[in-house]
Amino acid sequence: MYCDLHTHSTASDGTDAPGDLPLLAKRAGLSAIALTDHDTTDGIPAFIEAAGRVGIEAAAGIELSADPAPLFDDDGRQHLGTLHILGYFIRHDAPHLSEVEARLREARAQRNPQMIARLKELGMDIDYDEVIAAADGSIVGRPHIGQVLMHKGYVKSIHEAFLKYLGQTGEAYVRKDRLSAEEAIAAIHEADGLAVLAHPTQLGIDSAAQLEHAVAKLKKLGLDGIETRHSDHAPRDTEQFGRLAGKLDLVTTGGSDYHGSRKTVSLGGQKVPFAMYENLLEVHRQRGGG
Repeated sequence: MYCDLHTHSTASDGTDAPGDLPLLAKRAGLSAIALTDHDTTDGIPAFIEAAGRVGIEAAAGIELSADPAPLFDDDGRQHLGTLHILGYFIRHDAPHLSEVEARLREARAQRNPQMIARLKELGMDIDYDEVIAAADGSIVGRPHIGQVLMHKGYVKSIHEAFLKYLGQTGEAYVRKDRLSAEEAIAAIHEADGLAVLAHPTQLGIDSAAQLEHAVAKLKKLGLDGIETRHSDHAPRDTEQFGRLAGKLDLVTTGGSDYHGSRKTVSLGGQKVPFAMYENLLEVHRQRGGG
């Protein structure tokens, strides 16, 4: 039995509707699935209703973007990694979490037109209305800008769009306002959820000692777990993160980071044992969750 604890829907930047994911997961042979859209819980009600209808275990989740800089000692270097915090078994309508989501939506709304303007300065014929159309009613984000760039032939893939223009080292990148890690973890806890470090490789830390130092800081802020299995993780990464979780007494999770047709990652592709979901659920219950 397997599960997938990291998926995205059209409520953020995936291509499958929240209400379609449970059936897709069941068809993929999964026994449990979590919806963890970027900075929004808008898809949770339809997702949970559909999961009950098709008979699959489901976890209401979110993936919050946070500022990684405070995790590092001031050594004078610029940090280019990303910090994402997953929330599991959250109350999707918790007031403070809703406030955080609204703040992040506003930050994204301000950034997207700025990135379009930079792309125009680089000589690309792209209009914000085209990006809104590509989002098709979901929250507009960088993948939708990348989608337009790809359709117009400026890049061959969304990955190339991020590499050249939209990622943190890209020519058109504009930084958005980000939560502190403390704010992200607190928002998840106030929504009665568990806070888990997503895909640690994306922090961009090569040294095992530096990674432990960073995760220990997050642990002091209330971090509950580490995502050990992920599509970006090599087997040695999974082993390293598992050892670190054991050392710091953190729960482990895993998932594909499925985005539908927007990425080549398949739903359930990480073969995450169902026992990982059961353990996460038990930890949540032990800490006062429903």
